[in-house]
Amino acid sequence: MPVSEVLEKYVAALNSHDAENVAVLYAEDCSFVDGGARTFGFPDVVAHGREEVKNAFAGVFETYDVKAAIVKLNPNSMEYDVELAGLHIPCIGAATCNEEGLITEYIVRPR
Repeated sequence: MPVSEVLEKYVAALNSHDAENVAVLYAEDCSFVDGGARTFGFPDVVAHGREEVKNAFAGVFETYDVKAAIVKLNPNSMEYDVELAGLHIPCIGAATCNEEGLITEYIVRPR
């Protein structure tokens, strides 16, 4: 499966507000670093492994209403907007996937 399709599924999973829907897109030994909201003073969200990714998103979804929309989809990355805590957060995310189509590394930065 192309990385761009995985990223589309990632945005759909974010909009489902279900941490399990997000976590199943990740490999067991993945690395996740989300610094997309740095410019708003939020700390980076860092997780290693699928279970940590699931727990990180469970906490986010319990605290915030999250909405995400793709602005531009590239072969291995996407520009997307996230609505979180009343903020409009423009992000860019780059993913690496394994042969099974699971995310092994995902890095998010402000756009």
